Amino acid sequence: MGPSVDSEVLGIRVRIASLRDVTQGKLWAYSDPHRRLSKRKKDELDLIRLAEANPELKVLYPSDLRDQIDRG
Repeated sequence: MGPSVDSEVLGIRVRIASLRDVTQGKLWAYSDPHRRLSKRKKDELDLIRLAEANPELKVLYPSDLRDQIDRG
């Protein structure tokens, strides 16, 4: 896991999860077969949005999801 990062939220300095950690959490949720389909689809959409904004994250993704993103 990556380190947390300092950020300011509503005028208060706080530690927040790194982008890599958030992505890893989404990947775990996306791949959980016991999770409701609607929740997994939301995770999938979140991962697609993360990859669009941060293409370097795609190396963490399973090949089927990377292929889907690359096909557009």
